Amino acid sequence: MKKLMVMLLVAILAFLPIGCAQKPVAQDVTLKFVRIGNDAAEAEYWKGLITRFEAKTPGVKIQYDDAAVGEPMETKLNSMFSAGMGPDLIGHGIMSVAARAVAKNYQPITQYFSTWEGKDDIMPSVLANGTYNKEVYGLAYSTTPYVFAYRKDLFATAGLDPEKPPATWDELKQYAEKLTVKEGDRIVTSGFSFPKSAGNFVEFDCFVFGNGGRYYDADGKPTLDTPDKAEAFAFLSSFIGNVSIPFSNTEINPFINGNAAMTLINNVALTGMLKNEAYKDKIGIALPPSNTGKKQETFSGCNMLFIGGDCKNPDAAFKFISFALTKDEVMQRATDLNIPVTRISQVEAFTALNPMNAVRAACVANGIGMPRTTWAAAFQKIRNNMVQEVLYSKASPEEALKTAQQALLDEMK
Repeated sequence: MKKLMVMLLVAILAFLPIGCAQKPVAQDVTLKFVRIGNDAAEAEYWKGLITRFEAKTPGVKIQYDDAAVGEPMETKLNSMFSAGMGPDLIGHGIMSVAARAVAKNYQPITQYFSTWEGKDDIMPSVLANGTYNKEVYGLAYSTTPYVFAYRKDLFATAGLDPEKPPATWDELKQYAEKLTVKEGDRIVTSGFSFPKSAGNFVEFDCFVFGNGGRYYDADGKPTLDTPDKAEAFAFLSSFIGNVSIPFSNTEINPFINGNAAMTLINNVALTGMLKNEAYKDKIGIALPPSNTGKKQETFSGCNMLFIGGDCKNPDAAFKFISFALTKDEVMQRATDLNIPVTRISQVEAFTALNPMNAVRAACVANGIGMPRTTWAAAFQKIRNNMVQEVLYSKASPEEALKTAQQALLDEMK
């Protein structure tokens, strides 16, 4: 009888699922991460961050890839999502937010954000860039503010205080006229360098924002034909033709070549000039001037980390995002890549690295990005054409604004 019982027990165990007899071995989670931009220095930084993250997060691996800005990035993402194999983590810009949130390529991370240790430390202007329809979708790891740059030495030569850049539109116009150098009717040194054409006319946006304007209302409807834009056009048209060497912002800004006293420029584009010994202590930066009585604001680009719509391990994905946005990593990017900080608590340490960083941080804190709307791509093209029509005197500001507003409404149908 005893022998029969043993044989029966063995037979029962033989038919039991393996999982009941043995705890399964935990498998590593691998997250696919695709980042916009293929700059070598940034890629090296992110590979280092991934190594640090994996060392502190056993069981989670990150598979890294990147793609150039523009069509390469969009093609890569569209192909992956079309195949049902979208990335778990995505590093992308402001213009992607609304369209990819609506397409469910991005997951809302509001619940994760609400318990994240840095939620009260991130700059409100930066947080706004990743927010759409009251949901948080992305958190910023990189910002590219436009700064007002000027030549201190040329200010001194013209009898202007090199420590007091123009803060208002009226001062900007006065300074520009005083700083412009001409040979006959030809401008050889721009008093204020402002493009006449652009791939993305954010220089004009700086004047719109500095006049209290925005491009869409609280309901997400376009507002291209409002008085703040007409006033910006009227101001620019009153003096730009007499103080600026014509150029496109897809070309090298004359300021970089030493042929301008003042300009609006992407912070990153100034790097080479600031490292040039010939310009040591001759360059100053500030927030762009605003219309009298208005807040000084600027344009600021922003790249953020998102959790992909196909991600099956959002907890692990947010662990990576939160690690990438720790104070240590924020400062590591500031040190290695000269990227302005996005956390309020790190501004003091960022400024200690370089006195100019106080201005860079202020430009991020007072920066506004591209519209977070599904029509952002159409807006860019229409806004560019609108500004060029006015600057080349092909249309009055009123005509250009009315035409642009209608063109955008037609695109939205």
